[in-house]
Amino acid sequence: MSSTIQFEPDWSRLHPVTAEAIRNLRQEIKWKPGKDQQHVETRIRYGHLPAATVLSDYHAIIANILHQQTADVYLYVWTENAIYPTVVGDYNNQQWLVMFSLDSIMETAFPPTDAETYLANSRFHYLGTIEEILR
Repeated sequence: MSSTIQFEPDWSRLHPVTAEAIRNLRQEIKWKPGKDQQHVETRIRYGHLPAATVLSDYHAIIANILHQQTADVYLYVWTENAIYPTVVGDYNNQQWLVMFSLDSIMETAFPPTDAETYLANSRFHYLGTIEEILR
């Protein structure tokens, strides 16, 4: 399957929706039912988090990144109906990605092995910093 986008997203609509999703997640981090603890366990299994990590610790990392004014904001475009804002910020000397839906529901948060290579995927589209997005 090609990774080329088969449509042109409405960027003017997506910018304010992305800003609203960030604001909402800054207020309350929400997951699909049952996915929150599953993601903590996955991050522990991959060695991204210490074994003693609990959900509130994971949420603290996510909140930290979402409050970094200089964090970069991308849109990951999978399909016309599956577009995921992704915030990239630093935590403990590592770049972390925080990915969520336009409806403010968390998808995942993790430190990729090589963020630059990961973000070079043509499905990622740079929007600006959080400071710029939230103006």
